Amino acid sequence: MQSLILNLQQYWADQGCILWQPYHTEVGAGTFNPATFLRVLGPEPWWVAYVEPSIRPTDGRYGENPNRWQHYYQFQVILKPDPGDPQERFLRSLVALGIDPAKHDFRFVEDNWVAPTLGAWGLGWEVWLDGQEITQFTYFQQAGGQALNPVSVEITYGLERILLALQNVDSFVNIRWNEHLSYGDIYLRAEQEHSQYNFEIADVERLRTMYDEFEAEAESCLKANLVLPAHDYVLKCSHTFNLLDARGAVGVTERATLFGRMRDLAQRVAEAYLAHREELGYPWRGRWQVPKPELKRKDDDVLPPDRPAPFLLEIGTEELPVDELNGALEQLSRSVAEMLNESHLEHGQIQIMGTPRRIVVYVEDLAPSQAEQILIVKGPPADRAFDEGGSPTAAAEGFARSQGVSVLDLEVREQDGGRYVFAEIRQPGSSAHEVLREKLLNLIADLRFENPMRWNQTGVAFSRPIRWLVSLHEKYVVPFEYAGLYADRRTYLLRFVEPESVKIGSPGEYLSTLEEQGILLDFEVRKATIEGQITQLAEEIDGELVDDATLLSEVTNLVEKPTAFRGSFDKAYLKLPRQVLISVMKKHQRCFPVERKGMLLPYFITVRNGGREHLEVVTRGNEHVIEARFADAAYFIERDIQQPLNAYLPRLATMVFQTELGSMLDKVNRIERLTAILAQDMSLNSEEEQIALRAAHLSKADLATQMVVEMTSLQGEMGREYARRQGEPSEVAEAIFEHHLPRFAGDRLPQSRPGWIVGLADRLDTLMGLFAAGLQPTGARDPYAMRRTAIGLVQILINHGIRFDLRVALRQAFEGLPIEPQKKEQEACLDFIITRQQTYMLNEGYPYDVVEAVLAEQGHDPAGAAQAVREFELWRKRKNWLQILQAYARCARITRDIETIYELNPQGFVEQETRALYAALEQAEDRSLTPGSVDDFLGAFEPMIPTIDTFFDEVLVMTEDNKLRTNRLALLQRIVALADGVADMSKLEGF
Repeated sequence: MQSLILNLQQYWADQGCILWQPYHTEVGAGTFNPATFLRVLGPEPWWVAYVEPSIRPTDGRYGENPNRWQHYYQFQVILKPDPGDPQERFLRSLVALGIDPAKHDFRFVEDNWVAPTLGAWGLGWEVWLDGQEITQFTYFQQAGGQALNPVSVEITYGLERILLALQNVDSFVNIRWNEHLSYGDIYLRAEQEHSQYNFEIADVERLRTMYDEFEAEAESCLKANLVLPAHDYVLKCSHTFNLLDARGAVGVTERATLFGRMRDLAQRVAEAYLAHREELGYPWRGRWQVPKPELKRKDDDVLPPDRPAPFLLEIGTEELPVDELNGALEQLSRSVAEMLNESHLEHGQIQIMGTPRRIVVYVEDLAPSQAEQILIVKGPPADRAFDEGGSPTAAAEGFARSQGVSVLDLEVREQDGGRYVFAEIRQPGSSAHEVLREKLLNLIADLRFENPMRWNQTGVAFSRPIRWLVSLHEKYVVPFEYAGLYADRRTYLLRFVEPESVKIGSPGEYLSTLEEQGILLDFEVRKATIEGQITQLAEEIDGELVDDATLLSEVTNLVEKPTAFRGSFDKAYLKLPRQVLISVMKKHQRCFPVERKGMLLPYFITVRNGGREHLEVVTRGNEHVIEARFADAAYFIERDIQQPLNAYLPRLATMVFQTELGSMLDKVNRIERLTAILAQDMSLNSEEEQIALRAAHLSKADLATQMVVEMTSLQGEMGREYARRQGEPSEVAEAIFEHHLPRFAGDRLPQSRPGWIVGLADRLDTLMGLFAAGLQPTGARDPYAMRRTAIGLVQILINHGIRFDLRVALRQAFEGLPIEPQKKEQEACLDFIITRQQTYMLNEGYPYDVVEAVLAEQGHDPAGAAQAVREFELWRKRKNWLQILQAYARCARITRDIETIYELNPQGFVEQETRALYAALEQAEDRSLTPGSVDDFLGAFEPMIPTIDTFFDEVLVMTEDNKLRTNRLALLQRIVALADGVADMSKLEGF
């Protein structure tokens, strides 16, 4: 350990960092040290490196967990401003530690960091060494509520994690501190004692008093303009809060309040620090100079080709998040063609390709210049442009002069019923290079990302930093500047593989060079390659992959040069729940589990970014990480099962569901209440009702277990597992799991009545509660996954054929909320669910007009609406469908703009045709009509068609006699009303 620290200090000192010392107050991470939190503020440069003992009381495990302690060490580096190559500097630091990157698999895996108590956030990655997270790498965007300019690069090494890999040991306690002592020798006793204090001994009331006192001291310091002492007391508040949290003593309201108080203090400290530095005139400006890239270009390097030729644009980046890469490629697939067409540049096939480190546009046969454009400009009327003798007038001469043509070239043409003078103007096209200089810049700038970031002084925002640009038209550079970079012909290949960069002669040479290096640009080619490799590795052990198309797509966009390999783990871990093993492999390590006849095998398959060199080293590293993860899981489960599931319920009081809606325990209570109501409404028998109520009571208990805290995706799975182990009826255990279904598109649905009733109660509470709190989704933002929740509710009702009035259910849910009810929010929530139902049914392939017509009347009853849509589909296939629709439409069109509902008086009918139509209506109304049934409605309406046609042929509805007119309209209104509660027929195609 001490050698590791010394080597890192020496390396970063050589890079120009000052060496700071650990701070004297407990901090949860190196970020809290004023060397980071304060020094990243303002314009002054600041390069620093230091060790930081970090303390997080809730992470304590009494020293029993191999990888998770409440006290550990970080090595923190801040580079402000960004030097332009921070990733490379970081990777070279690992070489200084004795790690040969060429022998390992390094990954930069998306990790977006937020510290709400500090008003800070940033974007970056977890850095993986053979599957083990060893570092967090972040570009700070904000701290203390202040936007950062310049942006700071934060590199946070996990020293213990690095040493686990370097020393090939499986636990913190076995790390060698020096040749005499281990990490456990020095720290295990302290870890055990502090864990006992954090979880068992710390006095809650004294801690609350201490928090208030520390906050008061911070206030006093701020009033005296003492920035650093004020920050010290903010740190003491933070640590005290963490201790209260470890004791389970922070309720929902108090958590939000304490967070807000700390954030306010931190922001005021930041503001005071900035004001102080500004008062001093920012004296450190200019202390660290980062060289700017120089433009080096030969004159003949930028000439356009003289014929159509391939064009290449490569945007070289630091590792792009998977979703952001997909989004960029999708946008470019539209925008590149639009750009070229709007620029009048002829071209051949366009390919849009990408990997984590590059976005590539490849255009076949791009023209060297724009095609000549011929513009036809209309001038004055011919009789004004030429006199009777055909000589041009002053009007013609002036028009010709304004268009830059000879008066002799003017033509007379017919247009809009008259004869006018026209000028034909030929505009030579600009060179492709001239056009593309501006267009390429805009093409990149117009890309939109969910989480864009800044990284250098240009202020340009992109998903991750752009580090190089290649722009070639045949052998010529198309020059432009973006984000402080000049486009040229140098591309970068795989790290730590010679050559790391090369100059490219042409777009064709670019493709062949990357192919020679094994870099697969095309997503589909890369995906097929990976799929073939992993399938073969599974078949070699008579196994098959646990299917997961999403994981395959994700892994495909995590690598450029894919090489799959197979690792193994101790068979003893197969005793763990199947879904735990799968989740660890898939979600934590991006590995593919292997099974045989539905039983997991002690193997995993994953994909490195690189070739087969040193693959045994990479495999061993990943095996170690997988087994450590499984050991963690075994530890969590062993601890969790020491108490029954219902013992975790009090802990839910400290977990926020939503500030206005209370804790997760409050939510559980509301779910229980709704479950009881729904059980009665849906006529569950006594046994089913008791199962549903017990499942509702325990539905969220697993959220407080260590296994689910570690892996939230296992909620429901672990609830079922722990319920079974503690002897709950199997039906209760299954309902606990099923109430989460469906969790995503294509997921299975709950099968038991208790399971789907608890699931409905949960979803109704979530949707109605969040709408009542004013948190409905806006645009693309849906932080509470309400769209998915609504779709799940609709799926359950439709697939089980449950007739269910959402208006009543939402009102019942609303009545249980701790928020003053507003009817408009209930209506908005219903509209939201109906909109999701519309999306779901359209995705199922039903016609838009039918779905819209039915939902207008039955959107409150998804199962009834779905049945009505299916029935409509059959009626629309009948030969006489248009006759049926038109007969109804004749009645509806004449009455739809009349707001008054007229009273029908059968004795007032004069004509036989009117009396016959009324008799037909009575027969239709006398039939037993099932509410919402299309079959019943149209079955009753169809016999009326002849009498409707005769009525309209023989009777003038809109007679001048008011009494006759209103009575006839009343009759038609009654006929139209047959569709009430079934469908709005006016929305059907052909109406």
